Amino acid sequence: MATRSPRIFSSTAILILLFTGCLGCGKPSAYQAPVAKFRDASGVVIQATKVYLTEINKAERDQYIYKQAGTPAMIRLDQIEAVQVFSKEGIAARLKALDQLANYVDLLNQLANSGAPDKIKASANDLQTALTGLSGEVKNLTGEDDKQFKAAASKALPIIGDVLQAFAQQSIESALKKAINTGAAPVNDLIAAIETDVTTAYERKRTSYSARRVALVDQYNREFARGPSADPQKLKSYADEISAGEDQWEAFLAAQPNDGLEAMKKANDALVKFANTPRPKVTDFATFADAVDSFASTANRVGRGVQQLLKKP
Repeated sequence: MATRSPRIFSSTAILILLFTGCLGCGKPSAYQAPVAKFRDASGVVIQATKVYLTEINKAERDQYIYKQAGTPAMIRLDQIEAVQVFSKEGIAARLKALDQLANYVDLLNQLANSGAPDKIKASANDLQTALTGLSGEVKNLTGEDDKQFKAAASKALPIIGDVLQAFAQQSIESALKKAINTGAAPVNDLIAAIETDVTTAYERKRTSYSARRVALVDQYNREFARGPSADPQKLKSYADEISAGEDQWEAFLAAQPNDGLEAMKKANDALVKFANTPRPKVTDFATFADAVDSFASTANRVGRGVQQLLKKP
């Protein structure tokens, strides 16, 4: 799959620059609601991405465990460790990067909706401190699977830090110009690197679920094959496990993280187009609002699916 990276940060900044450049005509409150919805939907998609990153090692463990159970064959702890993809430090760094990107989007949204510059300055300072700590953690990653993420994060985090420094100094216009002109490409590369990881996580999770479905059916059929000696209670219990497993499989198919990222991309394209319209008409605003609504709907579906996945089968 070709990697696609949403231009959240640059386009949100463009729209906010449109707001701040229109001080004489006042902030159009009608614009604030869809921008806030865009931020909230982005948060849902980011959270779904975090779930898949968290689950990637579990998927590999489960695949090994259920493969051994279905053979049947011995299960070894050293092999459970060997099949896992990312180190705990690598997973933690990716999760923190997603958290800080979400906080960055929220900070840009505050600029459009808040009349409290001191609060914005404090948020920028806090985020800058968090990014400094994250940069140190990323530098210490040594895994082969960490190379793309490490390279992208090492470029993006310092540039975001420069933008935040301008925010902290209340040079809002300067910060927004930096976000638009210098922040877009490296931030997009960072998102692209994480998207590559989460795509891998999704495919490995699919393999894990497939193996589990087979193992549950085999478990039932082995008991059923005992004929008159089959235990009715075990058959009922195994059937319940199959049913719960199928519910999880359906939830998994409905919670593809790429759906949310693609919807984010489309909403973001609409945001860029709207923000670059010199004198937006009612129809321009309606097109933008419809795109955000569609994104929010997809994000909610992905979010519900992820919540179902988190339930134990």
